[in-house]
Amino acid sequence: MNSIELVKNFDKDLYAYFVKEIERQHASISFIPDENSTSPICAAIMGSVLVNSASALTLGRTDNLEQLTVSRLCELFDAPFATVKTITIEAASRVVFKALTQRGDVVMSLDLRKKEHCNSENLAYRFVNFGIEPDTQELNMDEIESLAKKNKPKMIIFSPVNYSLHVDFERLSKIAKENGALLWCDLSQTAGLTAAGVLDNPMKYADVVTFSTHGAMQGPQAAVILCRQELSGLIKRSENLAGHNGLLSPQLSALAARLHEMTTEGFKNYCKAVVSNAQALAEGLVEGGMKIISSKTESHLVMIDAKNCAISARGAQELLADLGIHVRIAQVLTNNPNIKFDAVRFSSLPATTRGIEQEQMKDLGKAIGIYLSKPDDENARKVNKIVVSLTSTLPNLDQKYMDPAVRSLFAKEY
Repeated sequence: MNSIELVKNFDKDLYAYFVKEIERQHASISFIPDENSTSPICAAIMGSVLVNSASALTLGRTDNLEQLTVSRLCELFDAPFATVKTITIEAASRVVFKALTQRGDVVMSLDLRKKEHCNSENLAYRFVNFGIEPDTQELNMDEIESLAKKNKPKMIIFSPVNYSLHVDFERLSKIAKENGALLWCDLSQTAGLTAAGVLDNPMKYADVVTFSTHGAMQGPQAAVILCRQELSGLIKRSENLAGHNGLLSPQLSALAARLHEMTTEGFKNYCKAVVSNAQALAEGLVEGGMKIISSKTESHLVMIDAKNCAISARGAQELLADLGIHVRIAQVLTNNPNIKFDAVRFSSLPATTRGIEQEQMKDLGKAIGIYLSKPDDENARKVNKIVVSLTSTLPNLDQKYMDPAVRSLFAKEY
C-alpha cells in the first residue's frame, strides 16, 4: 500500500487535500524550477524507517553517512571540499558571508543577488550591481572588469537566476583575483545541468560554490557549500557558530541517493533534453511574437521581454495561471541603472521531468506567444486546448529518464 492509499483509509479530510494537489499538478504545466518533481528514490527514502532515528552528527564528528554524501559531492562537482549542514540556501549564503566577509565590505553581485539574504546589521554590505548590457542583453566582461577595478570588492557573486547564457568563469575568476576579490557562484537552479556536463562547472575557477538540493535538483531540502580547501576552516567555523550541525539521516541518505542518480546516463539524457526543450520553447515563443531576453538560451531558462506582451509581466503571469500554465516574473537589471527589463520567466525543468518533447514544447510556446500578444478568448482557447491535450497524456513524472533499477521499483507508484 502506498502512502496516499494509507492516508485515504485513515484520514478522509487529509486525503481530499492530497487528491486536490495531485489533480492540480496533473492538470497544469509548471515552468517554475522549484516545482520540479522530487526524485522518487529520494521521496521513498525520506518516508522510510530512517525517519525514526536522528543523525548522530555532533560538533567535531562526522559519521559514515555524511562522509558518503560529501565524497559524492566532491567527486560529482570536482570540489576539494564540500559541506552539507544547512537546510536552506538562505542559511548557506549567510554562512558564506559571515565566513568570508566583514560588515561594510563591498560586494559585487549579478542582479544584486544574495542581497535579499542579508537580513541583519552583521550582514550589512555595500552591494554593487553588475548586469547585462541593455543592447546586447549579454554580460560584458570588460565592463565587469572596469567595475571591479573601480569598486575593489571583497567578493564577486555570480548567481544566474536571470541569465540563460554560458559564462566565461575563467575570465570572471581572473577579474576577481586581480582585484583582490573572492568569486562565489551560486548554482541553485543549474546544479543538475552542471553535474551532467551540460553547463560549465565553475568549481575550477570559483572560491565558493553553493546550491540548494531540492526543487530544480529534485533532491531533499538542503543546501550545499563547496569551496577551496584553504577556505574550508572558515566555512566550518561559520557553520558551527550559526548552529548548523548537520542534516538528519533521511535527508542525508536521500541526498546521497540523488547524487548517485546524477551519475547515470538517464540523468545526463534528461539534462540534455532540458536544454533542447528550453530552446524549442524559445523558438515557439519567438514565432508567437515574443522577444527573448539575451536572444537565446543555453540552459533551462527562457525569459521573454514583457514589453512585447499586450499586458504587464504580472498580468501575463495571472492570465497564464488561469489557463494552467505556471511561470514566474522578474525584473532584470542591466549595467545601466536607468534601464531594467520586466520579464516572464520559463524553466523547462518541470515539463521535461513530465516527459514533454521538443515539438510539443515549441507548439505550446508559439500558442503562448500569440496569446500574450493578443490575450483574447480565441487565443486563450487555443492555449487551453494544448494544455489539456498535454496534461491528459503526460504523467506527473516520466519514467524514461530514471535508472532501470528505480524505474522497475516505482513503476506502480508513478
